[in-house]
Amino acid sequence: MTWRNSVCMSMGRALCPDVNGLVMTLPRRQTASAIDAFYEATAPIVTRVNPQFFLDYGEDAGGLMFVGLISATENYFRDVLGFILTVCPKAQSSAAEEKVQLGSLLWAENDLRNRSAFEFIAFSSAENIKKAISRFACHNIRGGGSFDSTLREYDKLCELRHAIVHSNHLVAGKNAIKLGLRRTSSPVKVRLGYAGLQAAGTVCTSLVQSANVELFEVITTRWATEWRHSASWDPSADRALLRRVRSGFVSRRDRRNSSIVRPLTDAQLFAELQTEFNL
Repeated sequence: MTWRNSVCMSMGRALCPDVNGLVMTLPRRQTASAIDAFYEATAPIVTRVNPQFFLDYGEDAGGLMFVGLISATENYFRDVLGFILTVCPKAQSSAAEEKVQLGSLLWAENDLRNRSAFEFIAFSSAENIKKAISRFACHNIRGGGSFDSTLREYDKLCELRHAIVHSNHLVAGKNAIKLGLRRTSSPVKVRLGYAGLQAAGTVCTSLVQSANVELFEVITTRWATEWRHSASWDPSADRALLRRVRSGFVSRRDRRNSSIVRPLTDAQLFAELQTEFNL
């Protein structure tokens, strides 16, 4: 022993467990929409975590649940943009020269999943979401709409997320300024109780729902207009393509819960689009 051992306990070398035992394989669900995957990921947080949880484990544990909400929201945008790239010729043309991580190609074994294009993008800021939707979906979010306004609220959550993930809940100066916090000479810590977590869940859910509605409208309108002028258009497959578009956005959970304002059948949707766009 020397003076080097005079500041703290030393456990010596430690090994990480076999990483194969720390992951699990999930079944690939071809028909699940991006919004239903979001609902499934966030349900345990927003519906099963109760006030007693915070009494038992402390408010710092709420920060971990909060990070889970943001992560599920980020994943929604990866999933929905990946889907848009598989069906939309305009999005494909816009994104044709974008770079893809080599690791995505190596891991996919010649079966490139389009969501792999977003592995190098963090969707934990409003600016990044706007840029990604512009670059990969060729769409500028409508100013003043529900998607745009909720995105600004989500941006506040992302500033808090930065403190939880990167500095043990302590808010950095840059994040504090962006949030407009009152100046203080003492450290500021993110404090998330039950009510705060529920409010964050409401913002994330509202963002995903409003994004889902706007992007569904954009892609469906392209189906009815722009796609029909592309060289790859097959008139005999227009209904099948519309069903595929809708399947990427429709929420089976909301349909089961009778939460959809106008739960149209595929035939009803096609008829309304025929009328609106004079098809």
